[in-house]
Order: sequence, then structure tokens, then C-alpha cells
Amino acid sequence: MRGRQLLFCLLIAAAARAGVVQGTVQEYASGYALSRTVVRLIPVPRADNINLKELQLRTAGVGQFVFFNVPDGYYFLIATRNGYFPGAYGQRRPNGQGTPIFVTRDSDLFAQLRMHRKGAITGRVLDENNVGMEGIPVVAYRARLPLRVVGEGISDDRGVYRIHGLDAGKYWVRATSHTLEDGSGILPTFGPESREVREARAHDVRLDEDTPDADVHVEFGRLFILSGLVDCPPPGLAKVTLSSETMRRTTQVGCGGKYSFPDLAPAVYEVSAVLTDGTLSGFFEAFFDRPISNATVRLEPSPSVEFVTRRAGSSSRMPITVTGRRYDLYDAEQEQQIQTPRATLTAGHWEMSAQPAPDQYIESIVNRLSQLRHPSQTGQSVEWYEVFIEMRGVDQVVINVADGAGKLAGSVLHDAKAVPGAPVFLWPLSEAGRRSLKGYRMVIADTDGKYQFEGLPPGDYAMLATYDFTEIDESSLNEGLAITVHATESQKTSADLPLWVSP
Repeated sequence: MRGRQLLFCLLIAAAARAGVVQGTVQEYASGYALSRTVVRLIPVPRADNINLKELQLRTAGVGQFVFFNVPDGYYFLIATRNGYFPGAYGQRRPNGQGTPIFVTRDSDLFAQLRMHRKGAITGRVLDENNVGMEGIPVVAYRARLPLRVVGEGISDDRGVYRIHGLDAGKYWVRATSHTLEDGSGILPTFGPESREVREARAHDVRLDEDTPDADVHVEFGRLFILSGLVDCPPPGLAKVTLSSETMRRTTQVGCGGKYSFPDLAPAVYEVSAVLTDGTLSGFFEAFFDRPISNATVRLEPSPSVEFVTRRAGSSSRMPITVTGRRYDLYDAEQEQQIQTPRATLTAGHWEMSAQPAPDQYIESIVNRLSQLRHPSQTGQSVEWYEVFIEMRGVDQVVINVADGAGKLAGSVLHDAKAVPGAPVFLWPLSEAGRRSLKGYRMVIADTDGKYQFEGLPPGDYAMLATYDFTEIDESSLNEGLAITVHATESQKTSADLPLWVSP
């Protein structure tokens, strides 16, 4: 018994000599404790390249947490929970990041993390007499192109809908096609009352708030049914998916059977089908504005795609990491690594990216045997290379790689002192640069305040160091007084950045 007591005392003494980080997690608006919330201690990259492990736990019944025996170093303390924006120690803005804490063996930090609930849009779906309409599906898009659905809702008996779980930003809302009890149809309509995206009203969503009065006055019109045969050898079973900018529906049909999708409005549609064992697939897309009963989808062996990497002045093949995701008119699938030099892919539209050596960058990714087709989507992504895979035996995707990538490096400074763990954002000013880098980039400065970006296409970049944004766009770059830096071919350019602190 004495031995156990002695061991317990030794453990308590050891814990007392190691760093301790503890605290509580609460909802920002109400102050209520948030139990079962994930809390993480994420180490800041060390200047000596010795990596510390991330620590993680869940809060107890009254929202409390304790990390014992925390190794010395700088850490971000972050809480995450579904339906809430991450809450972090030192967070100054609802959608900002936290500041790092420095832990030593003598530390006993108590932190109160307060989490903001994600935003929501509410409004009414109204008929021609301003009467609320029940059971009408409504979708939300980020107010940018191409259209990608980020939230859904349905109107209640008063015509009121609510779409929740939205990050802060601007959104469009759109009522989707629906057949009423009397057989009349509702056409997809942007709020407040337009079929065209250029006339849609953008609604500003904030955390901890509902954005009200996002009403939609729907337009009425004729809806129709799209149907056809699933052409594949029985007794196979196929999953058939229909997508448009406003909806995605699926059904399962036996080979030789007939699929059917009702309540459709005039639009471009994509129909894809895949055998449940994945061996066969089919695809087509077209504009439909009237009932169709013979839209046969034929399943064949999925296309075999050869990936060829080309570099100016060289004919040799280079190892390269390729990632991609298939997307339909409604949304994109999860990004995945694509096997090279040959992969079997589902036919249709893909978004692709590649990671070459640090001294190289991607100039283009194209399907040599097929033209990119966009009969259906409004706008194109500027963060991916878009590739169309034909429904045929073989395709060839060519990845053009260029030598002479630039580097940008420097320190983040505040009051002439280095800032450890500062987020540094890099925004290519050209669309070609954003496609090459798959959007903008962000790194965390190390414990000495130093950062580096490599593999950059030569050109101009907007740069910003701040804890007050978690993502950036052109308006946040302007607000944060971003500076423009030029990345020179095959050179390392130094650029020290001031830490921007929002007023």
C-alpha cells in the first residue's frame, strides 16, 4: 500500500514539474459549457526541425480540459465541434485564428475558449400572392462561380426555411424545382425572384447569427420526367445519378431495367451510372426541356487514362504526384491521389492538380485526346485544372512541367521583433498562378518567425501575415494591406512581412 502511495506522489510531483495547459470551452453567445468538444494542442514548426507531437482530448461534462506533461514549445490551442467555428486561444475575430502559447515545465496555463456557432440563412418561399409555400427545397451557394451547393433547407408550413452550418461570407439562395399538389411546377429561382444568377441577391452571413429575409418569389413553369434504359449485361445492378446545378438524385436499377427522374425543370443534366462492383460505368450530359423516355445510358469498361509528364527540353518521364476529384453539376467528390502513369477513372468532368519537384511548377494539365466541355456550368474554377474524360477505351492526360520555380522567404515582424507561429498567406495575382498552386497558399512561420514558399511560378503575389483571417480573398487582402512581391525565375526572393493586426 505504501508503495502505491509513494508512486502516486512521485507521479503528482512529476506532473507538477511539467507543463500543464487547462481550461474550459463555452458557447460564445450563451456562455453554456460545451462538453464532448475536441481540444487540440498543435505545435508550431520548430526552427531546428525537431517535430513535437500534437496532443488531443475531449472536454468533460462541464466543458473542462487538462493537458498534463506538455513538452516545452510553442503551441496553438484550438477547440473544434460540429456546427461551430473553431475556437482558439488568442482569437480576436470570430473567424480569425488563435495566437500561440509558450509552454515550459513551469507553465500552468488556464484558458477559456469560446466558440462561435456557424451562421444560417432564413427566409420564406412565396407564391405570386406573397403567400408562404410548404415543402419547397432551397439550396445555398457561396456567391461565386462555379456554382457549388453548400447547404440545403426545406420550407415549413409557413413557407419559412432555414439553412444552417454556414461559414461567414456571402451567399446566394435558390428554390429548386418542385411539383405542387395541383400538378403545377416550380422552376429553379434565385432570390429574390430571378432565374438568372446575375440577378441573384447576395446575403451576408455572420457567425452566431441568422441572416433573415432571404425570401424567394418562385417562378412557375412546366416540369417533366427524364427516363431511359440502363444498358448493361444482366443480372448486374447499377447506381444511376442525375445532377444539375440545383440537385443530385440517385437510384438503383437492374441491368436492362429503366430509370426515371420526375419533377425536372429545363436545364443541363448529367447522367452517370456505375455497376455496383465498379467494373462498368456510363455517362452523358445534355440540355433537356421536355419529357424524355429514351435517354439510354450504356455501361462500358471505365476509361483507362495514361498520364504523361512533359518538361521542356526533356523527353524522359518524371515521377510526379497527381491528385484529382470528379465533379458533377451539383458538387465535387472527395479529392484523391490518382495512380500514375495509368489509372482507371470514371468518365466525366474532373478537377486535377499535381505536385512536382520543389524547383519546378505546373504549367498545364490537359487531356490531349479530348476538349474540355462546359455546356452546363456557369463559370470555371481558377484553383484546379479542369479535364474531361471521355467514355471511351483510352485517354491521355498531359502534365506540362516547367523548371525555374521561384522561392519567397523571410520573417514575420511586429515592433521589429520576430513573431513565432504567424500565419502567412500567399495569393497569386494571376489565374494561371492560382491554378498551378491549387489556389492560394498558407504556411505557419516557425518558432523564429521565419517562413518559406517554394515551387512558385514566376510572377507577382499578394502576401499577408495575420492571425485575424483563416481564409483570404481579394477583399480581405485589401483590408489587411497585403504587399505585392515578385517571385523571380530560379531565384529565392527575401521579403520580411509586418504582422497585420485588425483595428
